[in-house]
This record gives sequence, C-alpha cells and structure tokens, in this order.
Amino acid sequence: MALHHCRIKKKIRDTSIVFFIITASFFAIGEVGVRILRRDLPTLVVASENQKLVYELNRAYKGINSFGMRDKEIDISEIKDRYKIAVIGDSHAYSINVQNVEDTFPYRIEEYLNQNVGQRVVKVLNFGVPGYNTAQELEVLKSKALMFQPKLVILQYHINDTHICNYIQPEYKNLNSLIYKSKFLVTLWKNILYSSFGKKLLLEWVGDKFPDALLFQEGLVGTRKASEDEVPAHKPHPPRTKDRVPIRYHYMLGEENWRIHIHTFAHLCKQRNISLLATGFIEEKERAIFLKEGFDVYSFYEIFQDKDVRDYGYNPDNTKSHFNAQGCYFVGESLAGYIQKHYAIAKDK
Repeated sequence: MALHHCRIKKKIRDTSIVFFIITASFFAIGEVGVRILRRDLPTLVVASENQKLVYELNRAYKGINSFGMRDKEIDISEIKDRYKIAVIGDSHAYSINVQNVEDTFPYRIEEYLNQNVGQRVVKVLNFGVPGYNTAQELEVLKSKALMFQPKLVILQYHINDTHICNYIQPEYKNLNSLIYKSKFLVTLWKNILYSSFGKKLLLEWVGDKFPDALLFQEGLVGTRKASEDEVPAHKPHPPRTKDRVPIRYHYMLGEENWRIHIHTFAHLCKQRNISLLATGFIEEKERAIFLKEGFDVYSFYEIFQDKDVRDYGYNPDNTKSHFNAQGCYFVGESLAGYIQKHYAIAKDK
C-alpha cells in the first residue's frame, strides 16, 4: 500500500514538473516570438503625469509637436506678438479623420484668418485630444493653454463631454506596469478578451469585477461600454452612469458636473480678459448654458445649416463619426469668418 502511494506521489510530481516545463516553455517561446515579430510603433496617446488629464498626446507620434499639440513645431518667440487662439476639444478639434496637420480645422482657421488679414498675425493652437471630456478640457486650459496667453479660446463641445474619457489610468499602477513587462502575456490576454468569444462571455464580467484588466496600453486601461438603457446617441461613447465608472472618476460625469466645469472654465478666462467662443454639436439646452456663462456660440449646426453634413464625412446617425478634410476646411473657413466679423484681430502689444 505504501509503495502504491509513493508511485502516485511520484507520478503527480513528474506530471507537475512536465506541466511546469511545458507552460514555462510556452510562455518563453511566445515571449521571444512576440518580441521578434511584433514591432511597436509610437501610440497616439500616453498616460499623463497630470492625473486630471489622465492621458495626453504622445510627443513621439507623427504630427504631434514638442508641446503635445497636433501642429507643426512652434517657436514661442516667433508667436509672442501674434493674436493667439486656443482651440480646446476632443477628436473633432484634433480632426481625427484627416491625415495631415494642414487639413485639421484649427489649422484652417489660422490659414483663413491670416489670408483674409493679409499677413501672419494669428496663431491657432490645437489642444484637441480624442476622447476628452469637459473636465479634461478644463485642465488643459489650466495646465497648458493659459501659458500661451491666448486672446480667444474656442471650446469645442460634443455629446461625450458628460461621459468618462476613452481611457483611464489603472487603480493598481504597479501591477499594470508588471503585466506589461511581458509582451506575450499582454498580447495573449487582449486576443482572448477582445475576440468574439471574449466580447460575448468575458468583457462585461471583467469590466465589472476587474476593470484594470481592460488593458489598452501601459499605464492606461479601456473604459466599459455605455449601458443598454442609454439613449441611442450616447451608446457609441464610454459610459456616463456612475455604476459603470470607478468612483475616482465620478467628477467627470453628468450634466451637473459639466455645468460646474463650464462655469469654472469661463471664470478663469474672464479673469484674464480672454474671449470665449463655443462651437461643436451644441443643442439648444447647452447653448443656453454657454450663453449664460459668457460664451459666444457658433455651432456646427449653424455652420452646416443649409448643407448635408454627410457630404462632409459626418453621419448624424453615428455620433462617433467625424468630418473629412472637406468638412474640416468648411468648419475652419466658417469659424474664421465668424471670428473676423466679431473679434478685433490684431497683433498683441
């Protein structure tokens, strides 16, 4: 009997050793293979040291300058006497559907204004970041835009301004960093989680129980989908309901918080005698709030009043769609015309 038990223990031990060797070999070969075969290109965004920004544009990414803006490189000494306009917004301000910086609508504003004035007296600064909400845009104003001493700030609004942002920082940052030491483990997990099987059976459960496991890139995790009871326009965006967002990000959510952020945004600009212009897909309810806080409003609805936005790349049935180059040119030209008509464009003295 004792001999039989010894044989069983030996068999279990040998099986465990073989299993360990096979598993270790699998991960070792996979890790080597992934590191050899996969070439990591710079990502569009990186985790920000500023916790209120959450993430920001990657200065190593093509088309992003050393100030973290989608623009050509800027020499501060060359623009110090120009009439500076800061455009703050999300993927529409970033102009995500166009490849070249020159085709973004903030860049077109600058070109049209300087062309109309007849000399380069205007500099437009593009602070647009895909997925940003008004809470982050307020922080952009504080930590980035004000240092350039703009004369005018254009705040671009979209429906996702009351939602959580596209990505959030993990709660357990050291664990996230440790996981990313293995490119194979990260690749394997992502392929499982975001496969048709994973989306159907795992994604919702993982998002509820282990949100840090919604891996996006090192230092950032994805956000959950909007809840099923959201109105159709909100569903393509990350959630805005507290039950689907970590408590530490609740300050970003909802209309009440959005009003507070807009009020603070306006107050900071008024203190510095900076003019305010709101644009974007602004409905009548939001328009009244902007006007109450001292913003001028020139919405995309007014810009495209007599036109079909579908001809310019935007699909009103899909609020995640964006303007193409033609649309960005038209928005830029229209905003430039509005600015020239309502603001005194001149060099700073």
